[in-house]
Amino acid sequence: MRKKFAWFFCIFMSSLVLLSCSEDNKKGEEPGDGTGGGTPEGDTKTYFETTYSDLSAYVDKDVSEIWAAVGNASKDEENNILYVQDQKGNRYKATFKLDGTMIATIEMVLTGSSENKGIEVWESMISSFRDYKLGTFLGTKFKDYATGEGGIKQTTEETIPLLTLEANTLIYPVFGIQKKVYCCPIMDKDKFRVEMCRNYLPLDFSTLGKYVGANIDETLQEFYAISNKILFGTAMAYLYFDSAIDLKGNNYTVNFDSDKTLETVLEISAYIPENEQTIDRWKDLLQNYADYKLGTLKELYVTDAFGDKVQDLADAQAAFDLYESNGRNNGIIARFETAYGNNSLILNKDFCYILVRKS
Repeated sequence: MRKKFAWFFCIFMSSLVLLSCSEDNKKGEEPGDGTGGGTPEGDTKTYFETTYSDLSAYVDKDVSEIWAAVGNASKDEENNILYVQDQKGNRYKATFKLDGTMIATIEMVLTGSSENKGIEVWESMISSFRDYKLGTFLGTKFKDYATGEGGIKQTTEETIPLLTLEANTLIYPVFGIQKKVYCCPIMDKDKFRVEMCRNYLPLDFSTLGKYVGANIDETLQEFYAISNKILFGTAMAYLYFDSAIDLKGNNYTVNFDSDKTLETVLEISAYIPENEQTIDRWKDLLQNYADYKLGTLKELYVTDAFGDKVQDLADAQAAFDLYESNGRNNGIIARFETAYGNNSLILNKDFCYILVRKS
């Protein structure tokens, strides 16, 4: 496609040279749409004129906020679709993917007079990301579909050459466009799209268990911008999230660990940071577990150094008293049941975390 574009560009530039004199008097007389391509026949849509930065501010907001802002722009509220035009005149069909009523992701594909400009728009966005106000460039993930090999490029200059004539690569640049939002102009083989998403994993412990038993690579695709797949030879694979936030705004790091096949999520571990607030967080989770949607409390008990159960505890206060007298020398585990399995809040000498497994 790049070769075809280059050939077309040369012909186009030659035509401009030959016709420049006769066309000078016509400039500004013919209608256009800001994209340089005119309005294609049949495109009667009204586009919401915005910037990537302004549009990304609606991520993690109630979807009603965007509908209130777009005026008479063409939209489909039932299917959460809006037609937008960026500050460079590029036109998109934007689809809002919801988490409840909150916008979790905005996925945009070129449409109208911009529909066939994917490579041109992508290269422009990557090379001139400051002009597009995309924020801070954080790096580019890439994967060659033919070989399975990939990695990370640390500069935009290294990113652009990834798009080869074969167009057989997933190129996934990531920009920090808002405090909690990433903007990702993506080339997937020869298909271009822009994704704006939350830059953290939202932790709803009542539903997190739905990912246990899921295919690990399909889960990676869902969270490609915010997770990394890590392999330990043929022993284990896991997805790592360096930022996850629970319903009260607390931070965690999270692992989705595979089973021995390396293909299926066996369990999920959400780790509370180890600092002066760790025990306060543990106490709050244990005492107010309903607020965190941890599930129905089934048992609370103590383990020895080998993880074996040695004593039941009557309630949260008994767990707090044991900690005050014995510190973290023993493990303290509270097990909860949800519709998707078990959530176990675990405090031991090494970690404080929530383990999510099937029943």
